[in-house]
Amino acid sequence: MALEQKLLLAGTGRRCINPPPNIAHGGWGAQKHEQAEGIDMDLWVTALALSDHQTTGIILDIDIQILTHEVADQLRSTVSKATGVPEENIRASASHTHSGPVPYKTWIEQGYELVGPWFEDVYRWSAQAASEAIRNVRPVEVRAGRGECHINVNRRAMTSEGKCFLGKNGAGARDHEVLVARLDGLDGKTVATVVNYACHPTIMGPANRLITPDYPGAMKRVVEEALGGKCLFLLGAAGDQGPVQGFQADARVYRNLGAILGHEVAKVALGLSYIPADEALREVILSGAPLGLYEEYFPILPSLPFQVVEREIAVPLREALPEARAAAEDLQQWKERLKIARAKGNEAAVTQAIDMARRAAIQVRIAEDFGGRREAGICTQFICFGDMALVSSNIEPFCEIGLAIKRQSPFPFTLVSGYSNGGMAYLPTAEEWVRGGYEVENSPFERGAAKVLEREILATLDALRRSSWESSQPQHPDD
Repeated sequence: MALEQKLLLAGTGRRCINPPPNIAHGGWGAQKHEQAEGIDMDLWVTALALSDHQTTGIILDIDIQILTHEVADQLRSTVSKATGVPEENIRASASHTHSGPVPYKTWIEQGYELVGPWFEDVYRWSAQAASEAIRNVRPVEVRAGRGECHINVNRRAMTSEGKCFLGKNGAGARDHEVLVARLDGLDGKTVATVVNYACHPTIMGPANRLITPDYPGAMKRVVEEALGGKCLFLLGAAGDQGPVQGFQADARVYRNLGAILGHEVAKVALGLSYIPADEALREVILSGAPLGLYEEYFPILPSLPFQVVEREIAVPLREALPEARAAAEDLQQWKERLKIARAKGNEAAVTQAIDMARRAAIQVRIAEDFGGRREAGICTQFICFGDMALVSSNIEPFCEIGLAIKRQSPFPFTLVSGYSNGGMAYLPTAEEWVRGGYEVENSPFERGAAKVLEREILATLDALRRSSWESSQPQHPDD
């Protein structure tokens, strides 16, 4: 019992969160359909509960495109009421699949009436998964490792005329690192595998009409088949990272690329127990040929203390943000043009109207969320146990931000993610901000905002690491 009290507790739960037939789908500006026509692979919510007997945290991995602030707040509130875990100790992470139901109202009308009721189901299913995870907690040992996977590429490509588009930029910054954390029960069976990787789940594109979890869903299934337990995917700093095969309509592509990532994860995770980090020769026995027997060492990371901290980091906003009423009027005009174009059967006009309506809808959300303000608070959460820190924020950070934090973090294993506890916008680096392009044009943040966020995240990690070290020191009674 004394040993178990010194170990982290962990448990998992899961629910299928498939939407009803004909729900509003995708939301690509180039798509011609509005409603999903089927489900290629189930969507999941997977919960991981972590506890040190005093503090409890819950991580939710949800196969969904975006969690708006309203949805994230309601989800965390529902899970908190069901489990008793404080809202600030709950992380709701979107896998960011672009082939799920639309997350909010844009130009799509057909099937949108099903979105609200589906979200109500997602809240309920998430609470059930989290409650199951709490019931399943048991002592675990933590192992972690690093791999590399090349299914991603910098997506900020440039035409010969200097126009930025979403494609493949082989010379651009990229993050191929795969971070893997494996939590094993004392019986040696895997409870959970946590995967952190930076690549937009945009393998399935505008012509696809099926609900899919994109590559993260395929990856999780491969990992669970190899290791057992539940696999959670935490999308990394993927604001400028896209797949090597993007915008497809063939479901085999996302299944295959997800399998490639999944096999890399499984290789890393299995190696943590079957490839020794160190060994010492114990003896040589005679067996015809002399056979060496070794004492083998497989490192286990410290798992305590367990800490959960949430803070709002203020960053500057750019000037001349869109005005809400003008953006809304622009959206309405393009929706009217879309109706006219469809009635006339003018495909070129339909394509233009959908593209412009999609752009206008983004501007509406920026105006509603940031209009009239000079700075915005980025909700940033830190879940730390032993040598591992899980850092998340409610933005889409460029990979250079994640790389800088991982490189300078005092925690040996630092998993950096966006897409959690709400959804704000892209956060480009200062260097990419001046190049413009889709992500920059649709970002409300000022050029230096990324450095502010990096600095504050690293300062918080330093403080948590010091606190972790101090709490691990033996306590001496007063003389």
